Amino acid sequence: MSHQAESALPILIFNIGDSLYALSIDDIVEVAAMVEMTSVPDAPPEILGVVNRHGAIVPMLDLRRVFKQQTAPVLPSTLFIVVQSGNSWAGLVVDDVQQVEYVNGAQFEGTSIPGRYIRGMISYKSQLIQLISLPPLWESFLVTQVADKQG
Repeated sequence: MSHQAESALPILIFNIGDSLYALSIDDIVEVAAMVEMTSVPDAPPEILGVVNRHGAIVPMLDLRRVFKQQTAPVLPSTLFIVVQSGNSWAGLVVDDVQQVEYVNGAQFEGTSIPGRYIRGMISYKSQLIQLISLPPLWESFLVTQVADKQG
């Protein structure tokens, strides 16, 4: 095994608008097409509603709204990424899912990005990919849903 492979970080690359973003594979449960969603009356506009995934109630966070991109209607073909934090799940609605890539984790280090939801940035195949940091997303949009679920 080469030394480079040891520091390889598996990430899932996806699109929001014209920009590329990524999440660490460790944070991801699955990628799924839209299922029936129930709206939540008092939720912030970034929370589209909740869905039932394998018996768990999963809040759906529209990353297009979080990152101030143009939103599209939510259709049966709309993809979302189920992510996990502790015992809680959330669905992140994105425009398109690309692929899993292995990148050098050290490349994300030391990149100072203005933006609380971005952990770092990497240049990959002549495109910039922003690595999303889940904890601030959880704190900003999902804490109330998480607190309700654990009650």
